[in-house]
Amino acid sequence: MSELLALPVPFLLLLPISLAAGADFFLTLLVLGLSQSLGWPGITEPGLHPLHWSVLAGLAALYLFETAAEMRPVPALFWHTLQLLFRPLGGILLALTFLDGSPASLQLLGALVAGVVAAFTHVLSWGQKLLLFLDPDRKVSVFTRMLAEDTLVLAFLVLTMERPDLAFPLSAPLLILGLIFGGPLHHVVRFSLDLLRDRIWSAVDVPRWRTPGELPHWAGETGADESPARVRGLPAAALGLGGRRKFREGWLLERSTGYQFAFRRLRRPAVIPLPGFPSGEERKLELARRVAMEGPKGSRWALFLQRHTPDMRSHK
Repeated sequence: MSELLALPVPFLLLLPISLAAGADFFLTLLVLGLSQSLGWPGITEPGLHPLHWSVLAGLAALYLFETAAEMRPVPALFWHTLQLLFRPLGGILLALTFLDGSPASLQLLGALVAGVVAAFTHVLSWGQKLLLFLDPDRKVSVFTRMLAEDTLVLAFLVLTMERPDLAFPLSAPLLILGLIFGGPLHHVVRFSLDLLRDRIWSAVDVPRWRTPGELPHWAGETGADESPARVRGLPAAALGLGGRRKFREGWLLERSTGYQFAFRRLRRPAVIPLPGFPSGEERKLELARRVAMEGPKGSRWALFLQRHTPDMRSHK
């Protein structure tokens, strides 16, 4: 513990700042910029300087643009996919700013920590937002979710500036909780990449089934008794399969024996037969197709497909 406390204060502040930046990057920059321009005591690192009003106005405009984009599923999908790249870069730039004048080894370590934390927090934040778009029966609106997140980020930034000594001890448990309970959200974000590809390629090509050569190798292991040439599949995901809030990404496979949902559980392939598919109630959302499914003992779960998937009877 004494070795941790011996680290420079700017390095310790990187954890809470990059945590906030991963959730809402432009709000974090705006608050930090205002604190320096208005002379708010708290964070006074050498690399931070008062910002011109035009820069603050630009940050406010970007924050409002992001807020507007997050209100609709399709703009949010494109925006947050870009942010999967830019959030860690933003964390790295914040680290270099906070650690200006520090030894190169400390700057490198700080950039690594800030980039990873910002990327991790953004995945959790975007995963939660995407789940709201995929759940038409949600009890919390997208606007309420965004307002709550921005309020928490703002409160956390104020705490960091007012009580830097509490910010780091509070950030570490939050990250640990994210690592423990945030696993399903990583699957949600990975499925968002399939949804993005669907949006792009459906504009230039006809949706089609994936051939055996285009399927992941582990999907073929779920039907060892059948010729791989007779299998075709579509990217898919499941919500509520094996648990109310569990989200699994995988593939909808069509075999001679019927349809199956194949996924990986602890790196090992697993398969769920889908008798009667696609007879379940289907809802076409803005981002995906949602099919209501019934599991063992009457449990309910949802199967998600790309919005522009071919008809189940299509041979293409």
